[in-house]
Amino acid sequence: MNIYIKHTFRSLAVLMVLLALTFTTACEEDDMGTSEIELLSFGPAGVKHGEEVIFIGTNLDKITSIVFRPSVEIGQDGFTSQNSSQIKLNVPDAAEAGYVLLKTSAGDSIQTKTMLNFEVPVILESVTAKAKPGTNVTITGQKLNWIEQVTFAADQVVMKDDFVSQSLTELVVTVPMEAQSGFLTFASGGTEPMTFATENQVEVTLPAVTSLSPASIRHTGDLTINGTDLDLVTEVILADGISIAKGQFKSQSATAIVVTVPADAVKGTITLKQASPVDVVTAEELTIILPKATSVTPSPAKPGEDVMVIAGEDLDLVSEIVLPGAGSVTSFLTHTATEISFNIPESATQGAIGYVTVHGYEAPLEGALLKLPPSGGFPTLDYYIYSDGLQNGWQAWGGWGHVSQDYNNGENPANGDLAIKTVFNDAYGAMQIYNGGGNAGVFNGYNYLVFYVYVEGEESDVIVQIDGNADYYPAHFVGDKWHQVVVPLADLASADNVGELRIKNNNSDAATNNTTLYVDEIGLTVEEPLGLLPDIVTFIYQDAISAPFGGGGGWGGSTTDFANEENPRGGSAAIKATYVGGWGGAAQFGAWGNSPLSTSGMTHLAFSIYGADITDGTNIQVNLIPTEGGTASSVQVSMKANGWVDFEVPLSELGSPASIFELQFQDTDWAGTIFIDHIGLK
Repeated sequence: MNIYIKHTFRSLAVLMVLLALTFTTACEEDDMGTSEIELLSFGPAGVKHGEEVIFIGTNLDKITSIVFRPSVEIGQDGFTSQNSSQIKLNVPDAAEAGYVLLKTSAGDSIQTKTMLNFEVPVILESVTAKAKPGTNVTITGQKLNWIEQVTFAADQVVMKDDFVSQSLTELVVTVPMEAQSGFLTFASGGTEPMTFATENQVEVTLPAVTSLSPASIRHTGDLTINGTDLDLVTEVILADGISIAKGQFKSQSATAIVVTVPADAVKGTITLKQASPVDVVTAEELTIILPKATSVTPSPAKPGEDVMVIAGEDLDLVSEIVLPGAGSVTSFLTHTATEISFNIPESATQGAIGYVTVHGYEAPLEGALLKLPPSGGFPTLDYYIYSDGLQNGWQAWGGWGHVSQDYNNGENPANGDLAIKTVFNDAYGAMQIYNGGGNAGVFNGYNYLVFYVYVEGEESDVIVQIDGNADYYPAHFVGDKWHQVVVPLADLASADNVGELRIKNNNSDAATNNTTLYVDEIGLTVEEPLGLLPDIVTFIYQDAISAPFGGGGGWGGSTTDFANEENPRGGSAAIKATYVGGWGGAAQFGAWGNSPLSTSGMTHLAFSIYGADITDGTNIQVNLIPTEGGTASSVQVSMKANGWVDFEVPLSELGSPASIFELQFQDTDWAGTIFIDHIGLK
């Protein structure tokens, strides 16, 4: 690689005017006593290497050699000419700026009073392409002895005194630990100092990770980070900013670092830091082995009565189970790596189950929810066929196909204490209820048949049929969840003369047989009933405000009653909010003085609103503030006059917050009263 540095030179100083000398004979000179050697001048200034320099004085024929810096000595045989008044010679390539010595045969020397300087065109020929911090790069070329400093990327300067070695044709420099990949910049001396750079970048070696061993690890276990140039690493940072400093490494070499995984480490990539500000991030994620649930039974469960059994993986890491409403449970009936069982405290409420590990790490238990039987929101029916048992003379028939029926089952009621449990063992089997009261016209005067269905485990379909006529197909059912079925009687032929009701298995695939179905709250209504309350996992309000929130009265003249019993959607109380307009706020919840409510694992904010004296279609604005001092996100929903509406707002429409610090319900410049109930996350 040849790099020629070109620039415009200033005019050289005019050569010194030669002194006129009058020479006499040797004897006259001796007689006059002029045998002393005297240097009067030399130059020109800014001479280039290889060009002629002239020394002018008296008795210069007695000079035997001339020495340039650093120690380049030229004898008389190297002079181009010499007499008593001047010496001429070409400047050697190795000469550097500085004072010049003129030596005599007597061993004396004369030093110039000023320094000789040069105009130096430095040429680069090659540069080490790749180097590790702390190792050397080698530059070859011409006139390299004139380089005064080398600058690496990120402004890392190496001065001449710190060069490893320097000669006319080679320069060796140690790469600073803080250096980054980039061009090298050089500064040279001479009468025309130059700054110039390499044509190509020098790659500064970074640490590289080839593998993590093991890739999945428990807290406090030893992790080995394998790779290259790892001796450069000064800090290891795990996910969530958990730092392990160099002094805490168990061992370190160029190919491996061993660290102990802290008890609060979480899954994620690893960042390696070094003296250079360039960070190295692993492509592979470190997985922390944590407890995981595969099933929770019973579900739903009855606090104060049931024993909860959590099956899963790595449950031996658990030291405490944390239940919503009840706190920590440490007294286990069984405790192995695959199962934990315990009595559910009476104070437990529905929501996500958490845990504390033996290492003190706290988190939600993946796959584990405490579900309670529905406690409200079921509409009062005008006529009951089944509610905690068969009603109004309705009786059970045996069904057909391989089906088993239990009309007094207490395992999983939707409401109350009992439900009908039916197990279908083949396709198109059916449970049957007939009108034993002898009044085939009981459906007359009603508009809707209503009942609730829960399919255990797998998803399923059923068929509703009366008296063997006119099949009705409700929507597809998701497993392990109660569904409300509302059948318009106009869609069922002969609904004015019903003696039998059937609910049939609609799964023809043999793989979907052995379906377990629960049916509850069967009856008739005139008006279309409200649906089931949203399946809230974590409540913010249900009859009362839930932790970590407190209630605020709002602003702008609005009033809030958090314990009003006039019109609950489900349960015993609802929030009564009265607005006076002007974008006032009411029903204000805040985690003041507490940590915000985490939304981990949740997808929707659910709530129900009854418009008591508003115009149909009036909007209310919901404001969510994720953290203390955070920015609010808002949505507006349309309410119904004199009726309840259940809302489920995707958290994505509220900025996908990781937590909720404050929740507000604000009018959109209208006055009126509404009821708000059943607020929470699902």
